[in-house]
Amino acid sequence: MNRHFAQPQTSWIKVCLVALLLSGCSRTESVEPSVTRAVKVETARKMSGTAERFTGIVRQRQRASLAFESAGRLDTLRVDVGDTVRQGQVLATLDPQALRLRLEQARASLSSSQAQAVEREGNYRRQQRLYTAGSVAQSVVESAAAAYEQAQAGQRRAVSDLALAQREVERGQLVAPFSGRIVARLADRYAQLTPGKVVLELESTDDRQVVAAVPAVQAQGMKPGDVAVAYTAAQPSTPLDLVLEGVSPRAENGLLQTCIFRLRSSSVALSSGLAVLVQLHADAPRGLSIAVSALSMGLTSSNAQVFVYQPTATNITLGSVTTRSVSITGVEQGRALIDSGLADGEQVVTAGVAFLSNGQAVSLYQPSTRLAHN
Repeated sequence: MNRHFAQPQTSWIKVCLVALLLSGCSRTESVEPSVTRAVKVETARKMSGTAERFTGIVRQRQRASLAFESAGRLDTLRVDVGDTVRQGQVLATLDPQALRLRLEQARASLSSSQAQAVEREGNYRRQQRLYTAGSVAQSVVESAAAAYEQAQAGQRRAVSDLALAQREVERGQLVAPFSGRIVARLADRYAQLTPGKVVLELESTDDRQVVAAVPAVQAQGMKPGDVAVAYTAAQPSTPLDLVLEGVSPRAENGLLQTCIFRLRSSSVALSSGLAVLVQLHADAPRGLSIAVSALSMGLTSSNAQVFVYQPTATNITLGSVTTRSVSITGVEQGRALIDSGLADGEQVVTAGVAFLSNGQAVSLYQPSTRLAHN
């Protein structure tokens, strides 16, 4: 009796187990969809070394401020700003009539002084003879001798005045001392000029220099032959090679010393008076640089990992990240210097690296508001 009851019970249990298995096979397992994480990336670029920079002024080696030695009216002005002139060319002249009159006056004064000197010399000789004959006193001879010496001094002065007048006539013309270009005109025709009044400024057209005021601390270690570079505002990425020619031994205001550089290339077109940025030593590439936030540190301080972003072939904002081991040489101003492991131009993830895995699909972070861009 008991045996017959146990068999149907066993069969019932088997049926229940089969039903449970069938129901489990028919149920579909729920799989969570993978999340495409948005990431921020930056491009690995070469980092340059730091160098001291100062403001410099371009000038020509040969410069001249041209002026007349004597006063007079500016009669002719044959050149203007920008004109090219040759050495020996007459650039301007004073009123020649006034110069000729002064020359004639000087000649007349010389003739008068010469006649006076001859007359007083004769009187002196005559008084000497009379004194020998006992006809005049010694004081009369001494007075005649003093008058003769005064006449001789007047004659010498008249000779000098004549030479000066002749020089004025000769210097009544402004002549170019070297070939170049007129860079400034400071007087107009018919103007009444005082002695030494600058009329024209002339500069040569080659061999430019750059003059920079350098702090005395840096200037102490500089010597002729040191190299430097200069940058202009028009071409801030194009360096101009410079060579240091000299350093002033005097510090202006106790702080700055004047340094004169020569442009290596004579073909570079730079206007005199142009301000440039002088860099004492050219920047040297020091390897790639990335943000420190992109690093996932390894076992040592010189090893780390980064996630390199690789966009898809059809959409640059969608892609995946790949783990890459890199070697770092140091950290400067919040940026890591990469020695190896990355190539110039590769993009690395800079935010959320702790939540990424190798091969994970990602998308580039796209700010949704204008404030996010700022």
